[in-house]
Amino acid sequence: MTNTVQVAFNPAPVIMSTRSSGVAPNSSYASVLSGQARSFNLHSDLTISGTTSTPQRDTFGSEQSQQHRATVPSYLSESLYAERLASRSSEDLDPSSSSQSMPLPTPGKTSRSHRGLAFDVVENIPFGEQSLNALPSRWNDDDKSSSIELLNGCEARFTGPAKVNEADAAAVRADRHMPPQCGLFYYEITVVSKGKEGIIRLIGIGFCTDKVSLNKLPGWEQESWGYHGDDGNSFCCQGTRKQYGPKFTTNDVIGCGVNFRTNSAFFTKNGVDLGIAFRDIDKGKLFPVVGMKKAGEHIRANFGQEGFVFDIDNYMKMEKARTYHAIHRHSTTKLCPELDETALIQALVSQYLTHDGYVDTARAFAKDIYHERQALDSTSGRSNTHPLDPKGDTDAVNRQKIRNAILQGDVDHALKLTNTFYPKVLEDNELLYFRLRRRKLVEMIRAVSETVQACPKNGHTHEGYIQDMDIDDPVHFGSEWENMEVEDYDSGDAKVEVNNALDAAVEYGQKLRVDFSSDTRPEIKKPLEEAFSLLAYTDPKSSVLAHLLDENGRIADAEELNSAILVSLGKSSVAALERLIKQSSVLVQDISYDGGPGAFVNLRNDYLRDSGAVD
Repeated sequence: MTNTVQVAFNPAPVIMSTRSSGVAPNSSYASVLSGQARSFNLHSDLTISGTTSTPQRDTFGSEQSQQHRATVPSYLSESLYAERLASRSSEDLDPSSSSQSMPLPTPGKTSRSHRGLAFDVVENIPFGEQSLNALPSRWNDDDKSSSIELLNGCEARFTGPAKVNEADAAAVRADRHMPPQCGLFYYEITVVSKGKEGIIRLIGIGFCTDKVSLNKLPGWEQESWGYHGDDGNSFCCQGTRKQYGPKFTTNDVIGCGVNFRTNSAFFTKNGVDLGIAFRDIDKGKLFPVVGMKKAGEHIRANFGQEGFVFDIDNYMKMEKARTYHAIHRHSTTKLCPELDETALIQALVSQYLTHDGYVDTARAFAKDIYHERQALDSTSGRSNTHPLDPKGDTDAVNRQKIRNAILQGDVDHALKLTNTFYPKVLEDNELLYFRLRRRKLVEMIRAVSETVQACPKNGHTHEGYIQDMDIDDPVHFGSEWENMEVEDYDSGDAKVEVNNALDAAVEYGQKLRVDFSSDTRPEIKKPLEEAFSLLAYTDPKSSVLAHLLDENGRIADAEELNSAILVSLGKSSVAALERLIKQSSVLVQDISYDGGPGAFVNLRNDYLRDSGAVD
């Protein structure tokens, strides 16, 4: 039995101004410090995702609730298709998520300390992404014969009069077509009842396009394919009959799989693969379909909500292995003729480390290669990793210092180092300068939060009125807090520490607001309002704006500044290894779009996953 996993559509954070929003259930720092805190209703135009059912589009065409969970069978759980579907859904609900790259291992550190290789192109395929469709999940009540009754979406029962003519039947299609991008789609039906007319089992399972009428069994019309239980035959397009497998009856579990890589289809019975039934099937929009003819015939479908009887996971592994076998047969010598495959990989890694400022690691890597070559009696007697020149060393060390400062949340130190070593970078990159100053405000709010959480409380509860913060008025922003007293902490030092941290954050926020008050660009105004909104929460890390405090934000800002510095030095902003990954990602998506072999390849899961990470 296989398992299923569920990909949750992550709720979008609520972007709000503290002038026009009440905060519940968390209370503001101001109300905590004053001993006042109570929640009140949010304005009607604001929505807290995950608690309401605001219509969204899970298939990028059909409306549904934000709370909907898309069922992804286990055989697809690590596929590129599932990754793209989840990413697309997250971006639909949280546009800010697309700016975050997946953190990967940093040499000698945990995976959280560096952005790692860039994957932005994975979420930005240049064409066709809008048509990425979710998987079929139930029978379609609006796409069935009137003689079919549906029960809870997955069960279908024949209720009309028995079909006398041999060609007549009643059928129902699934709610969505099988997306070729998934590479392989499989579903099963259980025959709940064979009907009331003896041993004749006129039930057919298969797939068809939406052009096919619903008054015939699968396989009895053009663009329709099916496997029938009364004789075990397969039928392809207008009734072309072929002896295929055994008959099936009550309690049998029949599966139907479509392999878009090989353009073929197969069926299973009670967990046994019956072999390929059809080849050269049409790659149009194919829907799962089931047909019946006799009263009382009743089936229940499983589109992945439950474990399958057939070991489809193993089938998927075999298909994946065949794809990788074909990949490994190709030589890489033409990529860089002067280097063999090993030397090319070493050169890419070395350049990546140098490019991103990992000086010590780059030197250690070069040293290891040198000794390895010596041990193998290399004819060259040296590594393929070129030594860093003194100027390169200096720049790499400087960039590493700046990066580390940002990753540690010390934006002031990063700005000081940048202005010292590369004074023109921030002058020439206004948006980057704003981004770093906003990062400083976020880090100051983080410090307030951590200070509040660390201070010993005297056990008082926080109830009362939450203060309104008018962040649109830079003169009075935060002025309501000036006379507030801390009464909730046992230590006098703790009171002072909390007040000082809060005052510093508010003062810096006021200055930032004044400096950018006349700038109406959305890339300035919206991020600034988001950062200010954090001040409305006692525990922002548990709020709907918690994503702003994610340390991956530090990583993204550090990478942006590192790239700007490299450009100012006349160097590429992207390492060669990153370019290679990006290009490979685009190519894989390209050849997976219509169900090609790329559908069985996932660079992130198959090659770039942190082997030391805990799932």
